[in-house]
Amino acid sequence: MVKIGFIGSGHMVTAEIIGTLHAGVPADDLFVTSHTPAHYQAVAKQYGIHGVASNAEVLQQADIVVLATPPATAEPILNSLANQWRAGQILVSVIGNVSVADLVRFSKTPTLPVVRLLPNVNVATGSGMTAYAVSDQVHDAELAQVMDWQKSLGEMMALPEDLFSAFVGLAGSSPAFIFVAIDMLARMGVKYGIPMKDARKIAAQVFKGSADQVLATGTNPWDLADAVSSPGGSTVRGMVALESSGFFAGLADAVKATVEKD
Repeated sequence: MVKIGFIGSGHMVTAEIIGTLHAGVPADDLFVTSHTPAHYQAVAKQYGIHGVASNAEVLQQADIVVLATPPATAEPILNSLANQWRAGQILVSVIGNVSVADLVRFSKTPTLPVVRLLPNVNVATGSGMTAYAVSDQVHDAELAQVMDWQKSLGEMMALPEDLFSAFVGLAGSSPAFIFVAIDMLARMGVKYGIPMKDARKIAAQVFKGSADQVLATGTNPWDLADAVSSPGGSTVRGMVALESSGFFAGLADAVKATVEKD
């Protein structure tokens, strides 16, 4: 069984751990550390995985080593681990702004297979959307190990790294936009008499069902919206209200701001 170790214990690592456990990977095969002992120990205790005291110990234990720290720490961490990698190990990075080439350079190990991932938080429920790019040192066997793991957490898409910032706006940050949209729909349900628990379930299921329809049919989403919009009906009035309130421009601006920040 492939052993997976995490350097970092933030929200994305937690999402990856939850999804990995739900996918059936034994807790005994997962390891975590970070620069804050209380934090990684709490994560280890909550999910029943191994908390280890150092980055070097993660390297000793894991076959896939996941680097999930702030971008500024990538170079010193990987420098400190130089000459400690063993044959067959894979470095996986979920750091947003550090390229594959930089990761290889920071590791001081030119032969190290490196896979760069951009997952989103929905990996926790097996419904993630993850972009990936790989170094020249990644061969079919190494890529298969990472893909077997990550495909159990959702969908994967190979992208050139110059599109990673666009992906962050489209998939990395957008769950937050969707969460607040679900919440607003639910609150409007409450306004018109539906209890919050029921309203939230209705709103979330509508988002899920609508997404499933787009994915299952491949139909243009605007065509699906038109199919729901009877002439003179309530849906058309709602669509016009969305336009006049700036909904579409606001969503575009949110993605633009995210991409430009990345």
